[in-house]
Amino acid sequence: MNVEIKKALSEDKNNITLEEPGKLNSIAVGLGPEAEITLNGDVGDFVAALNNGASIEINGNVGRYVGDNMTSGEIIIRGSAEEGVGFGTYNGTIVVYGDAGDAVGQLNKGGILLINGNMGSHAGLYMLSGDIIVTGDAGEYTGDWMIGGNIYVAGKYQTGTNAAVTELTAEDKDKLTKIFQEYSVEAQPQDFVKIGPEELRPFYGKQEANK
Repeated sequence: MNVEIKKALSEDKNNITLEEPGKLNSIAVGLGPEAEITLNGDVGDFVAALNNGASIEINGNVGRYVGDNMTSGEIIIRGSAEEGVGFGTYNGTIVVYGDAGDAVGQLNKGGILLINGNMGSHAGLYMLSGDIIVTGDAGEYTGDWMIGGNIYVAGKYQTGTNAAVTELTAEDKDKLTKIFQEYSVEAQPQDFVKIGPEELRPFYGKQEANK
């Protein structure tokens, strides 16, 4: 299927629709901003990994590590996702309109990950920057050992080590409002809590951080 995509792109066919991918792994990997890909059906693991600016829409469920280490672009999933959504994302946006498994946004370095449902445990583990937004419940250890960035949760949650709950600022509310409007998500910023790092240097402890 990747051969079909590359062939179409080489022929200047940038808007590509592929039917029934059959849960194949590593589809539409490393594509640039010229590519607009629609995948109709369930897909496997590492789909749209290393996305470098492409717009990718998946009308089905996805496996593990969708958008792994993407640097820019947009991935829209009109279904649910398994674990590892947006692992190590540098930038860009991933939207899941269903539920997501564990480890959403681990090592996120600047991406926006919007889960319009529930997500599993360990979201934002070792997160450095960016935003994780979940309109439903978050699992255990949310924000465990996070160093930077924001996690916004509307439902139930249980924070991990070095994760602290704060109130949303006016800037947070404006940002969420724009994102919800852009992706047609029915949610209200005032229903969310914000989880961020308790210490900026959690691995060195409070005494070291004050030096």
